[in-house]
Amino acid sequence: MPFIVAFDDQIFGKLKPEVLSIKATDTAMIFSVTTQTYGGAYSPKHCLAIWITDQNNVFKKTIRLAASTYKLHLVKWNQMSGGNVVDAITGPSLTSHNTHTVIWDGKDKNGDLQPDGQYKIFIEYTEENSLQPSIPDGPWTSFTFMKGTSETQSPANYNYTYDGQSYSVYKDIFIRTFGQANIEDLTVLEKIEIMPNPVKNVAQIRVKLKQPSLLNVTISDNSGVLVHKYPQKVYSDGDHIFFWYPNDYKLPAGIYFVNIEINSRVYSYKIIVL
Repeated sequence: MPFIVAFDDQIFGKLKPEVLSIKATDTAMIFSVTTQTYGGAYSPKHCLAIWITDQNNVFKKTIRLAASTYKLHLVKWNQMSGGNVVDAITGPSLTSHNTHTVIWDGKDKNGDLQPDGQYKIFIEYTEENSLQPSIPDGPWTSFTFMKGTSETQSPANYNYTYDGQSYSVYKDIFIRTFGQANIEDLTVLEKIEIMPNPVKNVAQIRVKLKQPSLLNVTISDNSGVLVHKYPQKVYSDGDHIFFWYPNDYKLPAGIYFVNIEINSRVYSYKIIVL
């Protein structure tokens, strides 16, 4: 498996990841997005698909499918993939909207490593029986990225018009790619990233390690009171993403501090909750 996901007991029922640990050599691209409802017939219940194509829209691989028997209503995904879910992370339809973070290992559905170059990542969801001719397709969009280069993108929110109104259905979008020539740079602790900041719904605290290290990540309020703690242990070399959901803990708006201790050395970063 290219990554390990751990869940906090208090939010396990919502399937929100707490820690995502990634080995550098298993990762070509990381994609993260938060979905929001457009008020469809079954909202907030919905089915969702995320998949990869080449620059000419030739299907390569489904990364995530949450749909079960309702996958036929993911019109765009079916058109492009033919319903292929080989080696995809699959699960039932979703009961609420949240943040999705997925990883592409650079391989197609057959397990063949794809050459460097331009690719696209697509996302689609629907809150209705969109296969019916009288019902519009659910919102879908795509983002272009370059496999084999080190780059970070934060595309603008995506709006979808439904019943005459515009809805921001995809937000907090983040795409990161990794160049093979810079694979050593990925595992060096060059910097610690916290995004977005200020934060409202979910923040990602990203730590890169050059070698296995004892890591302790905590969050405290402006008075120094501990408000959240992640598992303290030796983390492997690679990229580690710690997710923080301040709304789930009903924390008031204000200033907080992310404290990161690596092998007894402490780094502290201010984060603002809206």
